[in-house]
Amino acid sequence: MSYLFFYENYSILKTEQLCANLYRLMEMIFISRNLKKTLVLPNFYFTPRLNELINKTDELHIERIEFIDVSNIIQIEKLKLICDIISVSEYFKIISKKSLKTVVISKPNEDVPINRNKYHTIYGTIPYQSNIEIRYSSLQILNELQNEDRFKDYQNIIIHNYNRMGNPIWYKTFHDEYYTIRNSLKFNESLISRSNLYKGIDYDNTLLVHWRRGDFKLSNLADEEESKEYYKHYNELNNLENLSKNILVRCLEDNIKSVFLLTNETNEEDLQKLSYILTEFDINLIMYGNSSENNYLKYIVNDICGIIIGSKCKYQLYGGTYDRMSQYGRWIQEEYLGEKNISYLS
Repeated sequence: MSYLFFYENYSILKTEQLCANLYRLMEMIFISRNLKKTLVLPNFYFTPRLNELINKTDELHIERIEFIDVSNIIQIEKLKLICDIISVSEYFKIISKKSLKTVVISKPNEDVPINRNKYHTIYGTIPYQSNIEIRYSSLQILNELQNEDRFKDYQNIIIHNYNRMGNPIWYKTFHDEYYTIRNSLKFNESLISRSNLYKGIDYDNTLLVHWRRGDFKLSNLADEEESKEYYKHYNELNNLENLSKNILVRCLEDNIKSVFLLTNETNEEDLQKLSYILTEFDINLIMYGNSSENNYLKYIVNDICGIIIGSKCKYQLYGGTYDRMSQYGRWIQEEYLGEKNISYLS
């Protein structure tokens, strides 16, 4: 058996986004399946932070990094049906007992250098025989590995500091495999049961609204013109006036009397204004509360339950198209469409 271990050093910048981790996992599964390798199932990493409080790059203070066991989130048995996987702990037990021929693949000029004797991780060290530098981004690593005979003899491949950036639009090129993988990633039964405890929503007469605000306040940090235009456009689309108009149009067209709001907006004044506007039209606003728990797993559980609850609503409203919406909103939309209808998006 041969293994593929995607490792991101704990000292580099992380993201707190749940769905960014989920889409990153999809890429890892895709690469592992195509290489016929056993995937070392990564822990999810999170850096709790509030984007809406950030005004410049040097304010991106990371107080701590938390790791979440994926088995606390998704149905592992369902994932095993499409991909050979092994936990990090199981993997390191094997590494300690067997001498596997190992190659570490890194990028030139990495921020986190490779130790010349052993590959160091927060889980332990791994002896390796070769370190090969390759310039790659995201899924390009698959092409590099498939086209190189020099990797065939290695039983253990470590991808150093793998990090997916941007929205996952590879479904356009690898349509069938994308949806096979996406439909295998389902939240576990305990999270589904927990979300079912949330009462008071008539799902057949409720509009799910995902109001993404905090991230777009980072627009002044964008370093590319395309990104700046993207932030500018969605800032306009998601301001209170435009959002309320879009909600009212949908509600009046379909005679909807209830709105379920998922948002990272923290401005209480704007939230109250939205509630007042909808009340004037006899529309009930249900605001799903964010968890203030210091325990980050509980925070993520709250986030996931919001996805599960929101995906049950018959009517949906997002701040963007499928390709360019937030990854949280996109995950909800894919859950909402379900296994039979998800592929229509392509």
